[in-house]
Amino acid sequence: MRLKCLFTAVTLAAGLGLSLPAEAVKLKQRAATTSQAGAGDEAIISVAGVMPSATLEMTDEPGTWFKDPNDGDALVVVKPGEAVLIKMTDTNSEHTITSLIWQPGARDFPVDQEKPSSASVTVKFDKPGLYVFTCKVHPYMFGAVIVDDPATPGLDLGSEIQLVTGAKVPTTSDIAKKLLRTFFVVTTPALWRDYTKPTWEVKLPDIPLNLGGVQISLNALSVSVPNQVSLPATPGVGEVWINTQFEKIAGKTKFGSATQLDAATWKIKKKVKGIKTNLNHPHNMWSDKAYRYIYQTEWFDKRLTTFDRKTGDIYSVVTVGQSPSHVITRPGTDVLYVAINGEDRVAKLAPGRNHNLLGAINTGPHTGPHGHWISDDGKYMVTPNALAGSVSVVDLSSEKATEIPTGAVIPIAIGIRPQGDYAYAANLLGTPPMLSSMSVIDLKSKKKVKDIDLAADYDPVSGKTQGPAYGLLPIQTPVSPDGKYVVTANTLSATISIVDTATNKVIRQLPCDPGAHGVEFGFKKGGGYYAYVASKFSNVLTVVDMDSLEVAGRILLADPGDTRITGLNGYGGQGVLPLPLPFHGWLTETLKLSGSGELDPEVEGWLKELTPAQKGI
Repeated sequence: MRLKCLFTAVTLAAGLGLSLPAEAVKLKQRAATTSQAGAGDEAIISVAGVMPSATLEMTDEPGTWFKDPNDGDALVVVKPGEAVLIKMTDTNSEHTITSLIWQPGARDFPVDQEKPSSASVTVKFDKPGLYVFTCKVHPYMFGAVIVDDPATPGLDLGSEIQLVTGAKVPTTSDIAKKLLRTFFVVTTPALWRDYTKPTWEVKLPDIPLNLGGVQISLNALSVSVPNQVSLPATPGVGEVWINTQFEKIAGKTKFGSATQLDAATWKIKKKVKGIKTNLNHPHNMWSDKAYRYIYQTEWFDKRLTTFDRKTGDIYSVVTVGQSPSHVITRPGTDVLYVAINGEDRVAKLAPGRNHNLLGAINTGPHTGPHGHWISDDGKYMVTPNALAGSVSVVDLSSEKATEIPTGAVIPIAIGIRPQGDYAYAANLLGTPPMLSSMSVIDLKSKKKVKDIDLAADYDPVSGKTQGPAYGLLPIQTPVSPDGKYVVTANTLSATISIVDTATNKVIRQLPCDPGAHGVEFGFKKGGGYYAYVASKFSNVLTVVDMDSLEVAGRILLADPGDTRITGLNGYGGQGVLPLPLPFHGWLTETLKLSGSGELDPEVEGWLKELTPAQKGI
């Protein structure tokens, strides 16, 4: 029996609310022997003469994206001097194996692959403590190794950890404890926030941890928070599509659906599951100007799927490249631009139900573009380059890209002011020394002009906050259609940051849910806008009123009556697509079609509900 076996009990105990006696843990530690896991593997061994004592497999499976093949957990425990094999298995996309957290001074760290591949890595560990790995393309894939010295009490996490941003923090700090709790929540679906229950309970077992001599129990990180689903008092206009990316569905081997929500009633209309085509981790959506089609990326695959908005019938599945993340059309042409997150380009496709590949725009070597955006006037496209710590500004008339270094770790999403002057890039892992940042890009000079510290009011050691700037690990970050605000979903702090574009300062922080991820704006009935925020590890959609800058409600995305959904009902909220699109560059194209017979009656009805101000008149 090796050390890892105790974490089978950890996961079980966490899911069932049980505890594991500390004495039993130490018995398992003392009885641990070197496993032969990996001895028969055909994967690449990257340390000559080293036989791994444990294995982590990278998969498409929600929660356990890194998985011990013996028991399915995302964490293995080894002794100093032992090694772990990390390899690809049942995945349709390529990944990087990248150190997120490691022990300062550890030999041969950090580990990082420059670009995605299917190669395996064997990592040898010389220093006791906590090590966490991720993929830079899919950065919520977490796998961890604890290197435990059997001669010390408790599981060794080390006295401090090194973050990929460059910061070193004590393991007794608030940010270290947040990261540890988040690891267990992310990798244990039984701990995800379920709004069908009255309370969110994160019950972690009684396992002793050694923080460089300071002893605590893992169950000290447990939390209990009441749940409340409340519908916004004022309806929205049209509908909202949300990628519930983690749903398990009968008849498929891959995961995820597109959930259609009626904004007038806040009720689910349908879920497009892609059973026949094995829709794989649907991540982000867009539509044509007549709202006939939904264009859907498959992020853990190589495909773009197009389906009928009203019926859900799939028209085409086109191979576009490694890990297509976001899709958007260009105002005026309706041509599709698909960010190929696992490569260095944006693919161009003809609009409609069947797509001809029109070409591609190179964004720079090893860039990995993710959540791109196009200016309202259709002149510029800006890509955040997750693999390069940069953004690329593309002149769409010449298709020439200018790459701008930001100094950030994993720029992940872009918003552009409707005036076309500035772009805002959310940096998932910050601009050192900032833990969490947003880069402001001047589109005319093509230069970075500022970094906004989204966590300026947060003390990472004590955990105290003294103002609204408390956003950790920001993801989607669109600019409101009126150009006044940037709204950002922060996945680690489970908060929503609102930046005033006049001052480029954080003016508001709102509560959200674990894994806060997708943000997009939609119309509010009678005037104004809502911001819709989706979260990966909860099953609700958070609605923010952009007039009051307050949470207006939370809408359940689970459909208990849908018998096709066999697990993780309503979870995995990522891409959000409200229709009608509220951004004037696209809205004006749809308004031009009104009365022409090209729009179905439902869409014509939505447009009639809009106020002159919402139409930009």
